[in-house]
Formats: sequence, structure tokens, C-alpha cells
Amino acid sequence: MNLVTTTHRTQETIQRPSLEGLVERARSLQPVLREAAKSTEANRRVSPATMGLLSQAELLGLTKPKQFGGFEYGPSALLPIGFELGRACGSTAWCAMLANCNSWFLAYWPQEAQDEIWKSKPANLIAGTVVPTGLCEPAEGGFQISGRWPFASNCENSQWLFVSAMLPERDGVPAGVGWFLIPSSSVEIDQSSWHVAGMQGTGSKTLHASMPVFVPNHRVIRFSDVQQGTTPGVSIPDNAMAKFAFSTFGAVALIGPVLGMAQGALDWFTESLRSKARANMRPGPAMLASANPFTQERAGRAAAGIDAAMGLLRVALAPAEEAVYAGQIPDIDQRLRVRRAIGFAARQSVEAVNVLFEGAGASSGDLDSPIQRHWRDVNFAARHVSLDVQGINAMVGQHLLGLQPMGSF
Repeated sequence: MNLVTTTHRTQETIQRPSLEGLVERARSLQPVLREAAKSTEANRRVSPATMGLLSQAELLGLTKPKQFGGFEYGPSALLPIGFELGRACGSTAWCAMLANCNSWFLAYWPQEAQDEIWKSKPANLIAGTVVPTGLCEPAEGGFQISGRWPFASNCENSQWLFVSAMLPERDGVPAGVGWFLIPSSSVEIDQSSWHVAGMQGTGSKTLHASMPVFVPNHRVIRFSDVQQGTTPGVSIPDNAMAKFAFSTFGAVALIGPVLGMAQGALDWFTESLRSKARANMRPGPAMLASANPFTQERAGRAAAGIDAAMGLLRVALAPAEEAVYAGQIPDIDQRLRVRRAIGFAARQSVEAVNVLFEGAGASSGDLDSPIQRHWRDVNFAARHVSLDVQGINAMVGQHLLGLQPMGSF
């Protein structure tokens, strides 16, 4: 195992696998994930066996705080690993990267909440849904919540959840959106939900609490604090992950799998069309599809778009992460460049897969063909609210024109 020594915490030297080694582990899982992709979609969830393989490869603790056995890599580490997993199965990559992302988000909560979830069971996974569709009532020592929460990706493989609801005004603190940590056993999963055209394997089903669930104060944070970088976790010594802003860096967890799906489509396209004979309605020998200049152009155009997106992401992420590690808040230009790169990558991924699928022929629509799944998945995933290309571009344009950017960055 390729190990490197990293920083110290409470006089203890923490060792973690190199990022290059972790990327190679992700790459080595591609044949298994590719073989399971059809059943993952049909079952509407990533299987426990697949999550076990990801755990054994140490790909679920990338951004978890070191004090609980995580590697505490920055958000940019999610990009290449999500990319490699996404080449084989977009849904599995999405769930794996969100498991990592939610471990990073847990660093926002007080130490007591983190200890409760991880101290005795460091392998616990967290799923979450940030849409404030729940109901909330004050209670002694905390709150009672109930209701329904859609889009909880990987909820069936997670032991803890965070859900969202409007906090009522209390003790002079104004009303606002709250995030509530609850054990998975306290809610039901609506199995009639999440029948969708793409990314069905993420199992992003609706959570349901018919009876009120008590959430103590230490397991509640305010979304306004998440936005402003003033969460309780920021005051915990040597808790670097709490300083990475959700609004700037959160979608990095999603864009790696999305780009990976585009690369997976390109992998299939180039491999399949090398030896495929084009259908010919006239007498005479059939020409290989690879000899068609339009086929060649499609492959080249898709490859350029994917590589350009990955390059722009790396260039944008590096200075923003360096600022956080230096104890600074990335400036507005750095944050908007990260968001712009994410939006650009989403657009390039969709365009790459679409141009490849259009040139792959009618047989590529067979449900056993990986490219049709990548095509459905990437077009579906790119519609996630945090990957809204038009909104991101408008926000960047507002800043360039001297206006106040209106959006999440």
C-alpha cells in the first residue's frame, strides 16, 4: 500500500494513502462496477456488497476528519476518484462521493455530534437532503421534526441522515433553515419513490417521518451559519474540513462522477466502433465505423471537451483550497472560478455524451449497452440544482459587469 505521512493531530502522526494510490484503487474497481451497473439501476440503489468494496478500498473516508480515522483530503480529492468510478457506474460514483461529501459536512456540527456518530462506529455513513420540506417544533433541549424529505441519495446504505426544516424563532434567535442529524432508524424510506429515467441506481428516495423525531440541540445547525462559515465546527481545533464552504465546494462531489460518465461513454464509443461495421443498404463490402471521418470527429470533440473541463476544474480548485488551508476565506474571484468550472464541466459532459450517443448508431440504445445508461444518467445528473449552468454563468457575468452576484458561491 502506498502511504505518505501527513500532518500531526494531538501529537499523533496520521498516515494516509497517497491520492494517486486511491485513484488507482478506484480504477481497479471499474470492471466490477461496470458489471453491476445494470442491476444497480434495476434495484434502484447501490448494493451493500458494492459499498463494502468501496469501504475495503478506503474510498469512503477521503474527507472525513482525521480524529475519526479519515484522511482529511480537501474537496478536490473527490474529483479524480469520482471520475474513475463514474466511468464504470455513474450511480455508484455519485453515492460514493456523496458519502464522502456528507462526512465532510459533518465537520460543521459540534464535537458532541461528531463523537456520537463516529467515536464508537467510525464506519458509519451519512446521507442527506438539504431541501427544507420538513416540519419543526421547539421542544425542551432541542426540536421535534416530522414530514417528508425527497432526494436522499444512498439513504439505504447510511446509518445517519441529515434533513432540513424551518427553525422557528426562539429565545430571540430569528427563524431560519436548520439541518438536523438523525439516525436512519428514526424514519422510513418511501420505496414507491425514485422511479426515474436516469441515475436511478443512486436510490435517492424520499424519507418519511410520520411521528415526530426528537433532535437534541447539539445535532442541529443553522444553514445561515453554513453559508457564512460560522458553524460550530469552525471553533473545533484542527478541524480543517469545517472551513470548506458548502456553497463553493459542495458540487465538486457531483461533478467528478458526471465527468466520469462522459469519459465512460467515450471509452465505450472508441472501443466499440474500432471494429464495428457500418450498416450498408447497398451491395458491396461494409466500411468500418472507425473509418468514417464524422465518427472520428465526434470522438476527438468529446475527448477535448472532457479534458478541457477537467483542466479548468483543477486550475480553479487549487488556489481556492490553498487559501482555506492558509486560514483565509477564498476571495470572490476564486469562489466564482470554482463555480464557473463546475458549470462548464457539467455542460461539457452533457455535450460529449450527446455527440457520442448520436453517432453510435441505433444498436447503442439496447439496454445492455453502457452508453445509453451514461447518456440517460449524465443528462439527468446535470440537472441537479448545484450544476445549473445558466444560473452559474449568469452569476459570473453579474460579477464581471460590476453587479452583485445572485446565487450560491
